[in-house]
Amino acid sequence: MERVLILGASGLVGKALSKELNKKYDVYGTYSSNKIVSINSIYYDISKVYEMVDILNNVKPARIVYCLRGDFDAQIELLNELVKYLMPINGKLYFCSTGNVFDGDITKPHFKNHEPIAESDYGKFKIECEKILIKGLSDNGIIFRLPMIWGKDSPRLNSILTALKNNEEVDVYTNLYLNNNTDEMLAKQICYIIENDLKGIFHLGSNEVINHYEFVKSVITNLGYKDVKFNEEMLPEEKYYLAVLPTVGELPKEFNFLNEYVINRITD
Repeated sequence: MERVLILGASGLVGKALSKELNKKYDVYGTYSSNKIVSINSIYYDISKVYEMVDILNNVKPARIVYCLRGDFDAQIELLNELVKYLMPINGKLYFCSTGNVFDGDITKPHFKNHEPIAESDYGKFKIECEKILIKGLSDNGIIFRLPMIWGKDSPRLNSILTALKNNEEVDVYTNLYLNNNTDEMLAKQICYIIENDLKGIFHLGSNEVINHYEFVKSVITNLGYKDVKFNEEMLPEEKYYLAVLPTVGELPKEFNFLNEYVINRITD
């Protein structure tokens, strides 16, 4: 059974991916606070980049999925170590990037053929990471640009639920337009890409854009709450787009979905 290493397996995306990949692969995953009992778990502190060398030499993965968060400089150092390890064995690195690589142009949704341009430090950092992968691994550096990710136990949904239960205002952005995905659907998409050895850049989200206020309001309605108070905020510009739209036909039809699918999945 082929071995896959998930870096950041205890996070929202990492947990869903561990569950999905565990059906067909020998899965190892790193964690920093919450151990994952369903896979081969390895404690890893991202500030100690040198420890990753030992992990790689012990696990010997040919495929690595990168879902880590943390200090930017430490992550850059880590990525370079991963590239150094994977190059001689023709290994593959699957990197979770973000729609923020386009937050320097918020006038429209973005497709994968658009040139990244970032204003935020986070967006600039992710662009630098993408460049390291492409330069070091070429086609073996596979990039996933992610929209807003939701799950039944996601921090975003839990924040809304806490506000509702405490009869507090729910934060919304009235001029933010975005697309979305669930942790489970994202895991299935990534698993398909790995299984079929697909390469390149993938925008993994819903096929359409929705207003953030309307999305959250629909979630709350599905949950059965009424007369909810909102804290309405606005981002700069009249319309602020932070959406990474998928290329039609790139993945099978079962991976094409609308925002309504996301709303229904996280509230059923």
